[in-house]
This record gives sequence, C-alpha cells and structure tokens, in this order.
Amino acid sequence: MSTVAQPGTPDGAARDATAGPASDAGPAAWRVGALDEIHELLVSAVPVDDLLDVIVTHAARRSGASAAITVRVGGTGAVAASSDALAEACDRAEQAAGEGPCLDASREQRRITVRDVHDEQRWPAWREATVAAGFCATAALPAARRDGVRIDLAIDLYHPEPGDWPEDVLDDVARFADDAARAVAVAAQAQEQRRTNEDLRSAIASRTVIDQALGVVMAQNRCGPEEAFDILRRASQTRNQKMRDLAAAIVASVSGQEPHSPHEFRERPRR
Repeated sequence: MSTVAQPGTPDGAARDATAGPASDAGPAAWRVGALDEIHELLVSAVPVDDLLDVIVTHAARRSGASAAITVRVGGTGAVAASSDALAEACDRAEQAAGEGPCLDASREQRRITVRDVHDEQRWPAWREATVAAGFCATAALPAARRDGVRIDLAIDLYHPEPGDWPEDVLDDVARFADDAARAVAVAAQAQEQRRTNEDLRSAIASRTVIDQALGVVMAQNRCGPEEAFDILRRASQTRNQKMRDLAAAIVASVSGQEPHSPHEFRERPRR
C-alpha cells in the first residue's frame, strides 16, 4: 500500500506513516502548540474567520499538505478558510457546486479519503478544480458540536502526490478537527453575544434620544406622552425619516448640542 509523498522529498519519496509533522516537534507538541494559540485567540475574542485561518494553518503544518476548512454554524451559512490559494480554489468550486468530499464529510460526519482524484467520479466540478490545482490525494475529516450552537465542519487536506494518507496524520488532524469544532462553537457564541450587545446599546441609545424629543414635543404642544409620540410618529412618516433621526434633530435644535450617542457607553471595569 503506497503512502502520500512528503512535499520536498526527492523523487516523490513516500512519507513514513510513523513520521511526525514537518517541524522538529512531535505530534503531541504540535497539538499542544495549536491549542495554546487557539486558546489565546478565544481569550482575545477574535472573529470566527480569524480563528479558522489559524486552524487551517496548523492542519496544513501537521499534514505537510495544503488544507481548507468548511464550517456550517447553526445548520446554515457555510464559511470557509484555506492555507493557500490552490486549496481555496478547490473548496470554492465545491461550495459553488454544493457537493464534494468536504461537504459530504461534514453532512454525514464520516471520514472521506481519495487516493487519486483523477479516478474520482462522485463530484465532477470539485474533481475538475482539484486536478487543475495540481492535487491528487485528498482527505476530509469531519467534526460536530451540538451544545449551545450547532457546528458542522470538515478539514480538507490536499496533496500533489497520489496514495494513501498516513493513519497517524489522519488521526491527529481528526482529533484537531474536534478541537476546532469546540473552539468555533465558543467563538460563534461570543460573536453572537457581541452583536446582541451592540444591538441593545443601539436600541437603548435610540430610546433615550426619542424620550428626549418627546419631552420637547410635550412642552411645545402641552400634551401627554402618548399624543406626543403620535405626533412624532406622524412627522417621521410624513418626512420619510427614521424616528431616531427626527428625534435627534429636534433635540439638537432645542439644546444646541448633539443628543446622546451609543458610543458614550462605558465598559464595566474588569476586576
């Protein structure tokens, strides 16, 4: 049984299935280093896209091949990252066609390997793009999370030489895919929470400005809050202007100052 050749070895020599990553560190040290960097990124609350870039970089380093990742968050909306332009072209073709090993591995949660893309007939669009990119052997390693937010992902490996992938490499990257799924779930939840917080800040700020404008309208028209709100609403519709913008203009015309801004919120000091 042939093994996938290690890039850079003379005459396309096959890589020993017991060999570690291209660096001097062994598989265990590689995974520890990768997890340390992912942990630091999670603490820094980086966007999911930035986290995926780091994940594929480490997957490519361990496999000695090109790597890409496809992620579906909440069952919809696939996002992807890649270690290089060639792997990106393959995954882009797969996403456009809606079929390919990475998508199938993610949907079915099973490992998919291809010894030689030239002999593959299941995904014609992906096959054409992968052959054009100069790859022969591929592997798709899936993982999933169902706690908090649904995450389905698969890491794709691409190698220019045909053959079977070393089992230790596949096992290491498969375990790393599980690590990646957990990290992406945490990052996705944190990102969604930040969006919710920003929406809440904006809503509170808008409400504050509208309340200030209602006070002006009540004073000018000698009316109650409900009638003042109706006056403001009708004026907003007549002028085809958002109520918050109209309210801000009213407050500014009376006070001579800009109304409360959402950017004036202050973060609670961390202890």
